Amino acid sequence: MPRPLPSGIPVISLPLPALADKLAANLPLWAMGLEEPGLARHLAARALTSGDADLAACGLGLALWGWQRAPLDLPRAELLVQAAASRPSIPIPAAIFASALLDHLATRLPAPSQDAELAALLSSGETALVVRTLMPLLRDPARGVGWLAAAWDGLLRLGGLDLCRAALDLCPWPQHLLPLRQRLAAEAAFLLGPPEAALEALQTVDEAVFGLWAAYARAELLLRLGEAGAGIGPDGESGRVETGRDALAEVFRALPWHTHLGLKLHALGFPPPVAQPAYSASAVILVYSWNKAALARQTLESLARTDYGEARILCLDNGSTDGTGEVMQACAGLFPPGALRVIRLPVNIGAPAARNWLLAQPEARAAEWAVFLDDDVILPERWLLRLLGAGRAEPTCGAAGCRIVSATPPACLQSADYQLFLPDGQPRTFRDLPENIVVFDNCAGGLDVGLFSYARPATHVSGCCHALRTSVLAELGGFDIRFSPTQFDDLDRDLRAAVAGRPAVYAGDLAIAHVQHSSLAKAKGAAAMGQVFGNKIKLEGKYAQAEIDAAARRGLEALRADMARKWVQLGGVAL
Repeated sequence: MPRPLPSGIPVISLPLPALADKLAANLPLWAMGLEEPGLARHLAARALTSGDADLAACGLGLALWGWQRAPLDLPRAELLVQAAASRPSIPIPAAIFASALLDHLATRLPAPSQDAELAALLSSGETALVVRTLMPLLRDPARGVGWLAAAWDGLLRLGGLDLCRAALDLCPWPQHLLPLRQRLAAEAAFLLGPPEAALEALQTVDEAVFGLWAAYARAELLLRLGEAGAGIGPDGESGRVETGRDALAEVFRALPWHTHLGLKLHALGFPPPVAQPAYSASAVILVYSWNKAALARQTLESLARTDYGEARILCLDNGSTDGTGEVMQACAGLFPPGALRVIRLPVNIGAPAARNWLLAQPEARAAEWAVFLDDDVILPERWLLRLLGAGRAEPTCGAAGCRIVSATPPACLQSADYQLFLPDGQPRTFRDLPENIVVFDNCAGGLDVGLFSYARPATHVSGCCHALRTSVLAELGGFDIRFSPTQFDDLDRDLRAAVAGRPAVYAGDLAIAHVQHSSLAKAKGAAAMGQVFGNKIKLEGKYAQAEIDAAARRGLEALRADMARKWVQLGGVAL
């Protein structure tokens, strides 16, 4: 059976359906998600001061979980210490440890200018330079842990387990902070090592301090090792084995307010729809590319190994000069005769026009679904039927999308579960121009620890891999060429659909690996940023505040209804 969780976790007295209803009524943004740090701190603070015992328990639980999730995040540590102070009669070991950590780091963190230089160094990807520059700083007997705290996330993203271990070994750890060292070592193993070794590393974690995180990490590792019913060890009493679903359910019992945990557990107990193989004939797969011959080849080779079935494939060479068109034509041999057709344009017409060109082809007009793929993705074997199943199960949706992660370890979330905040009409990015379109980036570019592997309604899904219902395209139009050459054209199309009552569905149990970052993330220099900001102004100018307000309210209501329905179902089964 799953291991018991540590004491000190606040108990919620309400059954699951009633808890979901109370959260929706008093803290409606709770349904949006709890992984974005700013919103999570806001919700926890609101719950703690609500005057309601159950909501306050949710707030304390969120503060406790949030810090264990990212123990080097000082605002999370401060929130936990403040939250624990509201219950002085019940000691919380994690809060006591977080307070000691804050005291230690108070005078040992890099100065702001040093922190900026360190961030630039880590983001450069130059591992050898990182070793030469950072490692001597970590040896500093007075400030080594402070330097590690500033560098840890960047070290993880460099993707070297040995590098992370070396950094931990170099630090002069005070005795009272050794539980943090073991927690960070287990995190590195969890993100960068094989599941079996990571499970061993979890054995060394101090569960009195980091028990919630350790319990979740164990559940996720068990899920990675096999299907939801797979287990690794016998239960002495019953002969059962502990499964990933068992372990996850135990964590959810302790944290029944946790939006992502509940959605993830529901997806395991109520598997999402997958289309029948014959339904692949209803789709056309569309790929366009400009001067990315090697990446386009990799994408098409990946596609050829998947469940594309009877789908037709159209590839558009958008005026390339590096042989991309020839590569596409050569890749036609990977598919049955006639399955892939290549279209070659003499000039680059930009992303929106390229998409519209593909949508105007006879194969696309005859299809029920137009499935766009970026030219730099790596696909899992079973992706198309899951994507089509998600769209088909929601007859009103205009699009179905999925989770997008980096192609190299550790898996970083590039996009997942986009929602829309209510507009407040206040100037933000642009002087004297109210910004009504505020997309909630739920995953916030974090490392993928498995908390977004669920399905639910969404305002927007990534254009990196999405299936568009062609009847909605015929009704509302394709991609607006005013956003040429690129940026916000896919968001605009999804917003247009959401305003018309045809929002998207997010199938986060499906993950697509993306080799390169989005054009927004890559934008550098005044001209590139000017293009981004210019298109954002165009986007704002297309929609009235009332339209976005209505779409955002419908979206939030859909999330609350989805959560309420799933919490009822979770409450009706043995967790």
